Parts: sequence; C-alpha cells; structure tokens
Amino acid sequence: MSKKQNNAEDRLNQLFSVMLEELNDKSVTDAGKAFAVERQVQRMRKRAQFNDRDLQPRAIADFISLNNMVGDISVGLADEVLVEAARYIEHVLERFTTSLDESNIQQSLDPTFLYNHWRFGPGASNGIRVTHTAEKIAEKMTCTVLCKPFVTTLRKHNTYFQLFDERNGNDGTAAVNGSRLTTVPKNETTHRTIAIEPSGNMALQLAAGLYIEDAMRMVGLDIRRQQPRNQLLALRGSIDGSLATIDLKSASDMFTLYLIRRLWPKRWYKLLTSLRSEYIDTGEGEWMKLNMISTMGNGFTFPMMTLSLVALIYAYRRLSGGPNLYVSWESTGVYGDDIIIPAVEYETCVSVLSGAGLIVNTSKSFSSGPFRESCGGDYWNGYDVTPFYVQSVENDAAIYVALNQVLEWGGKHNILLPRTILLLKSFLKGKVHLIPEWHNTDQGVLTSVVPRRYRYLMPKTERKSHKSGIFDVPLAAGGYLEAGQLDQHFFVPRLFKTRYKVKKARLPKGYLDGRDPIKRSQPVSDFVTAYTFLLYNDMEFQQIP
Repeated sequence: MSKKQNNAEDRLNQLFSVMLEELNDKSVTDAGKAFAVERQVQRMRKRAQFNDRDLQPRAIADFISLNNMVGDISVGLADEVLVEAARYIEHVLERFTTSLDESNIQQSLDPTFLYNHWRFGPGASNGIRVTHTAEKIAEKMTCTVLCKPFVTTLRKHNTYFQLFDERNGNDGTAAVNGSRLTTVPKNETTHRTIAIEPSGNMALQLAAGLYIEDAMRMVGLDIRRQQPRNQLLALRGSIDGSLATIDLKSASDMFTLYLIRRLWPKRWYKLLTSLRSEYIDTGEGEWMKLNMISTMGNGFTFPMMTLSLVALIYAYRRLSGGPNLYVSWESTGVYGDDIIIPAVEYETCVSVLSGAGLIVNTSKSFSSGPFRESCGGDYWNGYDVTPFYVQSVENDAAIYVALNQVLEWGGKHNILLPRTILLLKSFLKGKVHLIPEWHNTDQGVLTSVVPRRYRYLMPKTERKSHKSGIFDVPLAAGGYLEAGQLDQHFFVPRLFKTRYKVKKARLPKGYLDGRDPIKRSQPVSDFVTAYTFLLYNDMEFQQIP
C-alpha cells in the first residue's frame, strides 16, 4: 500500500474514532432518535474494526467454497409448488412476448428481441482490454462455445457488423473458456465477488435481462423503480407490523441449474444456459466449473432472480387459495433478494425459500417488532433510522460527500456532531465550498446559504480521439461519440479514478439562495444552513443559541 493510501486509511480511521466517541457521548431521550444513534454506532464499530488486507483472497476462497456447496444443494420443494411457480413465470413471459408480435401466441420467447436490444456492458470484458463501447465495437466479440451461435446470429442480424466482418474475412468472434472472477468492496468488512463476462455473452445477457425486466413491468413490477417502493413498504411494516422484510444470503449465487430448469420454460432454460459462462477463471488461469446458474456480473442474474422469487411467492399463495396468475403489489415487494410480504406469510415464505436451496439471513429479516429494513432503508416505528456509510476521505470530493452525509443525518435527527465536522473540514486542502442544494454531494457542502458567486468541484472529463470507421453513425446515434472539427470524433473513456477541478458559477437569475425544496426538507435545510454558515466562517459551534 502506498504512502498516500496509508494516509487516507489513517484519516478514515481517525474520522470513525472521533465519530464513534461523539455518538457514544450523545444522551438522546427520544426513542426513535436513540435507535438511530445506535444504528449509526453499529456502523461505526464495523468500520473501526476494518484493517484487513486479506479481504480479496478471502472473498475468492469463500466463492469457491460456496460454488462447491451449491453443487450439493438438493431442492426440496413439492412438485405442486414448482409447477405453480413455473406456470406463473411462463404466463408473465408469454404476456410480454405477445405484445411484441400478435403472432407470438403462447410463446414465451421471441429471439429477435435479443438481437434488437443487445448492448455492451459499461466495464471490462473477459478477453478484451478496452472498456468503452466505442472501442469494444471494433474488437472481436469474445464468447463461450455454447454462446457462439447466438453471437454470430447477432452479428449477421446487424448490417454494420455484417459488412465489418465481410471486410475482415472472419465471423467477428473469439472463443474464451468463460468468465473471470474479481472482487469489489461491498462494505468495510467484506468484498463482493463478481464475474467479468466475455463481451459477446454479456451483450446478450443484458438483452435477456431487459426482456425479463420488461415482462415483469407488464404485470406491475418495475425493478427500475422498485427500490423506493420497497422502502415505503418497509416503513409501513415498521408502523403497523403488517409486513415482513426478508433478506437472503449470497442469493445471486445460490440459484441452482436444477431449480431454474424446473421454474423456467424450456426455451428460456436453454437460452440462459447458453448465454451463461459455464466455467470461471478464479485466478492465474485456474478454471472452475460453475454449479450456480449465474453470478453477479452476469447481465440477466438480477431480473432472473427477482422473477424467480416472485413466482415462488405466488406458488405458495396459489396453493392456499390465492388468486390465479396474479400478485398484489400493495403488500408485496421484490427487488433482487430484498423481499417484502405480509407478516402472516413469513414462516411459509421462509420454508419455501429454504426448500428452494436459498438461505434466509435471519439477522436481517424481520417479521415482528418495530424495526424493518429493505433496499437501504431502515425504519423503527415509522422513523427513518438509516445510517450513512463513509467510504473514503482520500480527496476533497470524498470529504465533501462525508460532510454532506454527516450534516444530512444530523439535520434529519437534530443531532450535531461538531468534532466530526471540524475534523472533516481540517482534511480539506482549501476553503470550504458552499454550493446550492441542487448540486452533487461531491462538489461542495450543500446549503441554502450560498454566495451569489460561488466555487464548486467539477469532475474532469477526458476525451479520446476515435478513429473514423464503419460504426461512426450508430455510435453517434447512441450517444457514444462526440463530433469534433474536421471530421474528428471523440468519446469519453471510463476513468478508474475521477479527478476534479474548481469551477466558478453564480446563482441563476431570480434565485435568492441555494434552497432546493425537492431535494431537501425544510427542517434539514435549516439545520444544515445554520451549521455550514458557522463552519464556513470558522466560528465556534458553542456560539449557536
């Protein structure tokens, strides 16, 4: 670890040490606020214990162990549950497929959707060094053996690819064994494993995932908008106890091939098993066969998991006399492995999920008492007690994010953490930037008290010149290319580290301050305004009446 990284880590540990002391010193009489403080203390303690350099290899070892365990899972669900769940999934898919073409009667899959809605993923691909679509599109699509027929059909279906491949004298594909395992930080104590898929597999996986998303939206479940809905349901459950929240452990990696074969139509099972990576490189060319249907990083994992869980919920309800081919979203919410169901169904739901080979995280599942959590929202008796997460203070932008988190949390609960705020301020290189509340949290301190002319941080963007070619038109139409002078084209590459520059701005004409009533409530805005004003002017917090 470099000296700069060590300094950033030391500062982060110092921050959480001070914050933990302040939180423990707070004497709060209101029960809701006291619970919010305790939730935040729990979060700080986790960070205070973080000094582990072996998180990545440990995460990989755990993934290998989990994959072996999945290979031994035996699905213990009754046939009638599987039949009803499969019937629901088929109904959802057929309903959407018919909307694509009225001739798709009782068809669950229309392959032309895949070839019309493919897209490259935003990050790395196995077997390709480049990451941006403008660069990937001129490279051969890497793909597994089972996926190659789909990739070649995709390229023949596209006029640009067809002409490009004819000029190059090949089919535009390159064979790879499968995906590549890597890790990303999940929280302060854990790394999450994800698979870097071949580019051709990923392009079609994303299309299959979109297919499932659109099908679910037609029956009332829009996962692109589901997170706030789950949070509202969790809030309701914390008030009246009518709803239970369920969280699953490693859910995305726990769906077995057998379970998906029993739940999904035959054509879909063949499609999913063809688009997935059957093998994964766990490091330095060590290939392992995957026992799970897919991993995080696969483009269809999340929507496939969501619809599968909805179908299992429907199945046990139907067998108890529930409605036919219908799920009421008034008391049900599913977003990946975040599940909300009526509290009276909790034991039944847990039993069915366990029978499917999934593991319920009982420490994060709640069916009684005043607390519920779902999709990043924590609620106690109707009171929002969601803690905040400070990931870094390595530069001014990250420090501003942390400052805004502390002030927002303090404003929500009317609890001031002055030592924490002053410590964060001391980490900044220059004077505090006060910016309007409609800006992003990494650009300065969000407040309504903003000078008419103010300064803020703006992320730097880099533009790379794009060599003119056959794909210029579709890339430009898709927003991947920017036009320059003299027929030059540019694209903005994905940056692994964001850099910032200080920009000047002024309040728009007619605005008296930086207040944004849509983004921030009045009490929080008033709280933050008072303390950022004093913070900016280097005054003592004790001077506040």
